[in-house]
Amino acid sequence: MLDKVDARVLDRFCLAKKIGSGAYGIVWKAVDEKNGKNVALKKCFDCFRNQCDAQRTYRECKYLRELTGHENIVELEAVLLAETGSDIYLSFNYMESDLSNVIKAGLLESIHIKFIAYQLLKALKFIHSASVVHRDLKPANVLIDTSCRIKVADFGLSRSIPEDNLPGNDIILTDYISTRWYRPPEVLVGSRHYSFSVDLFSVGCIIAEMFRTQPLMQGSSSMDQLERIFELCGNPRATDIQSWRSPSALNIVDLVNAKRSVRLDELCPNLPKEAKKLVEQLLSLDPTRRGTAASGLEHEYLEAFHDPSKERVYPHGPVDIGIDDGKKLTPDAYRQALYSEFTADGIGAEQKKVTGYSKAVSYDSMDFSPRPT
Repeated sequence: MLDKVDARVLDRFCLAKKIGSGAYGIVWKAVDEKNGKNVALKKCFDCFRNQCDAQRTYRECKYLRELTGHENIVELEAVLLAETGSDIYLSFNYMESDLSNVIKAGLLESIHIKFIAYQLLKALKFIHSASVVHRDLKPANVLIDTSCRIKVADFGLSRSIPEDNLPGNDIILTDYISTRWYRPPEVLVGSRHYSFSVDLFSVGCIIAEMFRTQPLMQGSSSMDQLERIFELCGNPRATDIQSWRSPSALNIVDLVNAKRSVRLDELCPNLPKEAKKLVEQLLSLDPTRRGTAASGLEHEYLEAFHDPSKERVYPHGPVDIGIDDGKKLTPDAYRQALYSEFTADGIGAEQKKVTGYSKAVSYDSMDFSPRPT
């Protein structure tokens, strides 16, 4: 039975209720009896069945272990390997909801949106300073509590890359499978040399979605998604296409039929002027014109929250997850690597902690209970 929990896991965690399920696993709200904390306990099904799933599981655990201690990144509190050797249990901070559900419920006021945008960029500044690109930012991967504090989750597609990632210092990035609606044009045309700016494009989509209460561009295919991007952002110039660094970019662009021009304020009529400027910058076709997470934090739209003393960088240098991202191991090799690094009781004692935690300020607490109809 998929929802059966190992006895030794139940020795540590008291399950309260099931809060989510999908093809990859089941999530329960639980109490960690080692410390009395509420946690989200995720059982990942058969996560070593093939090389792709095993690598994703390994990356998720290793990146979260390295990036621990930031207030806007989900905390991996325990890793427990199932007795069968095929499943794995992960314990995280408990958060009441995710941004996708909150957007759909229409719970966000303007101040909430600004605070969430600030926290997203603050998390990205930390992540990118560790030479890590998330690659799968979307509302469902942004956890949120009733005080509007967010935590970025799901690092299974993350990769380590050089900060400059320029010719002569290339890392070829493959297997990009994030949700289409948040992908930048360089990824849609097949570039394998993209960098941190892919996450910034996703943030632009998310900010607009929070105001619009539905995804900004909902393409039905990669070509349709490109068409929607060009309708909103304009047809690419030669310099834009060159910046994508894809040999097939020009041929693909020639096939895109952008039928009309759409203004951002048509799609998001309630978008404040300052927010519009930030979104337009983040959605730039040329990745180099999107700026950085650090420059985004300095944007006038986020002036009310910007505080350099609280916008930390990763203090330990580029993250090394132990296995080169470009190297493909067998599923059993990834499993053995996790066995050797994570103790039977959870995360090993050598885990690094990042100092300087600053608790996020509460702004107009949100009620996640169902609204009367």
